[in-house]
Amino acid sequence: MNHIRPRARARSIHAIDYQALWEKGIRALLFDLDNTLGLWRAGPPSARTAELLQRLSAAGFKLAVISNGRLCQRPEVLEFFSGLGIPVIWRARKPLPGGFRRALKALGVDPRKAAMIGDQVLTDVLGGNLAGLYTILVQPLSPHESRFTKFNRLLERWLR
Repeated sequence: MNHIRPRARARSIHAIDYQALWEKGIRALLFDLDNTLGLWRAGPPSARTAELLQRLSAAGFKLAVISNGRLCQRPEVLEFFSGLGIPVIWRARKPLPGGFRRALKALGVDPRKAAMIGDQVLTDVLGGNLAGLYTILVQPLSPHESRFTKFNRLLERWLR
């Protein structure tokens, strides 16, 4: 059961104490996309989120996005992150470790110095914990999500 427990929780990505993460030795932040950085199947994240990502990068954090989604169908989202210099790992197959390893390799960071931030226990938290990352669970931005995610949320409630 420890693998499905996040190390920390926050209301949103904007409520995380990033300075405290830096003081813990975290140097890389992996973000889930849908319902964490932006709405599910929507365009690029908000200007407020873009500003946060730019501040984190300027503060020295290495950033990546890791998503199970098919972002090849959302080129404007890929362009958004490319413009910020943030690599995107899509079709990551979370919670399997391959996508996390690809993200860490792209950033050149050891898993012990990285955090995974996402809104789902069975993909983001479980996968991040299995990969050896510090995990932070945020509340989803919206109840609008895929059927698969809704099923995962039912399982999450049952596991709690």
